[in-house]
Amino acid sequence: MLDVVVIGAGAAGLAAARHLKDKGASFRLLEAKAQIGGRVVTDSATLGAPVDLGAHWLHSPALNPLTPLVDRYKFHVKQGAEDFRVARDGTILSGVEHDACFAYVERCFEKMAAVGEGDHDCAVSDLFPLRGKWHDFFEANFIAKQGVMPAQASALDFARYIWEGDDWPVLDGFGALIARHAQGIPVELETPATRITWGGKAGVTVETPRGTIEARAAVVAVSVGVLAAGIIRFSPSLPDWKSQAISDLPMGSCNKVALGFTRNPFGDLDTVMLMPDLGPDQSVEFVVREGGRDIVTTMLNGPFAKELAAKGARATADYALTQLAAIFGNDVKTCVTDRLVFADWDHDPWIAGCYAAARPGRFPARAELARPIENRLFFAGEAVHDRYMGDVHGAHLTGEAAAEAALAALCGD
Repeated sequence: MLDVVVIGAGAAGLAAARHLKDKGASFRLLEAKAQIGGRVVTDSATLGAPVDLGAHWLHSPALNPLTPLVDRYKFHVKQGAEDFRVARDGTILSGVEHDACFAYVERCFEKMAAVGEGDHDCAVSDLFPLRGKWHDFFEANFIAKQGVMPAQASALDFARYIWEGDDWPVLDGFGALIARHAQGIPVELETPATRITWGGKAGVTVETPRGTIEARAAVVAVSVGVLAAGIIRFSPSLPDWKSQAISDLPMGSCNKVALGFTRNPFGDLDTVMLMPDLGPDQSVEFVVREGGRDIVTTMLNGPFAKELAAKGARATADYALTQLAAIFGNDVKTCVTDRLVFADWDHDPWIAGCYAAARPGRFPARAELARPIENRLFFAGEAVHDRYMGDVHGAHLTGEAAAEAALAALCGD
């Protein structure tokens, strides 16, 4: 009988499969979509340059186990902090206002970090009964990091996230880097798991449209959004404590649209993160001319992003262009091309959101999601890690850990 079946070929599933391969275990890796990577995918064709549909930055690069892959595969990153700018009422802030805005945001994040020193949890919004001039911008900034409103997010969960050093954008595409590292790992594409039967010493049975697979254990490396939607049925049903953990980790929203331009209408901006101060109801970020390319990638975050994405690629692109024109003038509309890259993670049935954010008071849910069931079902993914949640390297580490735990359990059979 097969040792392990791995479900999902995103960063976690690929890491699990690689670990199993390195250990000499027998496995099969199933992926519902027509490509690997999950939420780490690069489009290099549409705009003539790499555009990441999902993850793009190496976070905490000194601690990140994926950082060495950059040199191994000769990829390019921008080492050091990106220039971060804020626009208000159509003007990019500078001087005293710029400094005041950033100082306020930094104080808010420091206040959240202090929560991590204790065990008391609350909604992020509860930490700020008094709101300063720049509080709406802080909230928009927070939503950009979690994809949910501050009132729906656990302060303690966020405080325990490890974030050290400058984020490094992978200029050649983070998705391309993950795909390169995955070469040599066998993947069965367009093979979704529809039912997992588990329980007892018989192992697990995974049903797919292409047939049934029997294995001694399974690593489930799909998004919490997929688990919550019931796309994969479990027989018997998952225990109440596992279902509760899934419910306590709803998916946030972060969608993208990238636009190409025939020339540069953005002046001297180059590899700049620009965030207009539109308030928490419109959390928007622009990555402007990364690497000098005449491309702008727009990240739209939170509930409004989900609603906008539902209207389609063109509506999302038009919104982004309108916001750019409010800052740079209508010249941007005269040189935009008709090509675009659009990522709507909310309405992708095999993803159903960007990343998981714990509900207020429910920060232990990640540990419960990670907990194996009867040493037969093991869980991996960004939602599982309690320090690198939402990150590719968090997913990667949980994939390795789930595979190792599965092998250890099988040794005890």
